[in-house]
Amino acid sequence: MARSPASIPPPRRTQYLWPTVLSLALITFAAPVVPLAAGSAAGPVVLVVYLAAALAVLTLLVRLRGQHREAEAGAARSLREAGDQADRAALRDTEWRRRAQQQSDLVQAEVEHAVKERLPAALAGREDPGPSNGTWPLDENVTGLLDRLLGEVREAAEYREESQRLALVELASRVQTSAHRIQAAVTGIADRYPGDAELLASTMRVDHAATQQARHAQSLKVLCGEWPGQQWQKPLALVDVVRAASGRIVAFTRVEVSGDPDVGIAAPVVEPLIHLLAELLANATEYSPPSTAVPVTVRTVQRGAVIEVDDGGLGLDEYRLVEAREVASGRRILGVGDVGEIPQTGFAVVGRFAQRHGFGVDLGPSPYGGVRGVVLIPTHVLEAIDPPGSPADGSDAQHPPAPDSGAGQSPTVPGQTSQSPEIPAEQPVQQAIPLYEQGGERTRRLPRRRSRRDEYRLSDGPPDGPPPAGSMSSATPDEAGDWMEQFFEGGRSVPEPGSGQDGRDDSSPHTPDSAEGQA
Repeated sequence: MARSPASIPPPRRTQYLWPTVLSLALITFAAPVVPLAAGSAAGPVVLVVYLAAALAVLTLLVRLRGQHREAEAGAARSLREAGDQADRAALRDTEWRRRAQQQSDLVQAEVEHAVKERLPAALAGREDPGPSNGTWPLDENVTGLLDRLLGEVREAAEYREESQRLALVELASRVQTSAHRIQAAVTGIADRYPGDAELLASTMRVDHAATQQARHAQSLKVLCGEWPGQQWQKPLALVDVVRAASGRIVAFTRVEVSGDPDVGIAAPVVEPLIHLLAELLANATEYSPPSTAVPVTVRTVQRGAVIEVDDGGLGLDEYRLVEAREVASGRRILGVGDVGEIPQTGFAVVGRFAQRHGFGVDLGPSPYGGVRGVVLIPTHVLEAIDPPGSPADGSDAQHPPAPDSGAGQSPTVPGQTSQSPEIPAEQPVQQAIPLYEQGGERTRRLPRRRSRRDEYRLSDGPPDGPPPAGSMSSATPDEAGDWMEQFFEGGRSVPEPGSGQDGRDDSSPHTPDSAEGQA
């Protein structure tokens, strides 16, 4: 540290200079005075001594002056050096302060980045965005501490999220099991009292409510990363998939399905497609006016088959439509924590099924004013369903006469249209029908599977004969129960493969329309 000028000691040789000069000055003054006062005869000697002393004094004075000037110059140099050292120290202090402030700002910015970006990513289970870029690199101790802190937060968040996920899956499974037990119980009640029409209607309403409960529980499990354990044992026609999906929503009577009845889907993906369509149908019926129907169209395209669901609501603005398309298509996967305080699970569930099974889902404006949902089923999961009574269907070459209109038909629900074609007895059905043709050239055929759809229509009908479509008011209680039982059973799938002949409990009823894809 530089010394101040007052603290600089004088040169060593000048320490005794002033006492010596004073002594010589005293001798010089006293030399002529003493002899004169004594009156001795040594006057010349004293004079010589006096002159020598005076000369010495003059010499010392000259030397003293030179040394004094040197001392002044040295003091000035020391003063300048001290000033320079002070300036350099001030510069170093300023630089260190600047760097310390810069490091402090960088640490603060990194902490803010960690709180705003890295911590939410750790809590949400997303990829760590990493540290932000600063002008000066952070100290390794600081970055290491932040990395360890965020790592511990990520581990704790993952553990908590997994615990919550397992708890939600378990609770949803309990709710779903309870719904299945309710369905089994009301089915048993209906079987014990088949002649009570009022009781039958009540049991069907309870069964339908339990179906909604089971669907919501299954949706919660899907959002938690679990997938349906139910398995269908046979392919199912896409039009029947739509009917089965409509049986899982509240406003099932408003769904009108039309399209190719001979295109089916492979058994392993029947249940996922039913659930996906049930969510789209529930959304369409909820946002359409209560008095309007929800048309559903099934048709084949070059890349597979398409199911279109239209609603007559108000539609979505551009921003919300883009966001909904991202979710429904599976490009943006949402979990339970992403659906909001008032959960909107429909598109989130659709997106998860679309991503897992390769369904192409898109949303757009509907010509009815609302939103059109389009589901593309790829070709590799499609299977052609042979028309009933064809040679591939295993029936005899001679068909029974065509039944009268309204007699012997599959049960229908008001608001729905059966698309199964009538097959005259005198005109056999071709054995092989291509899935689609383009430009007059047949494309490859899909594997044919046997269909039991409309077997009531191809037979003489039940002993008492089913009621004509739309004439439920004149039907007997048994007949009313038949069509309701058949329709609602279309929304059920097999809880466990091989649990019974149909893959479901023996107490669960089944119908040709709903159970045709099950073993």
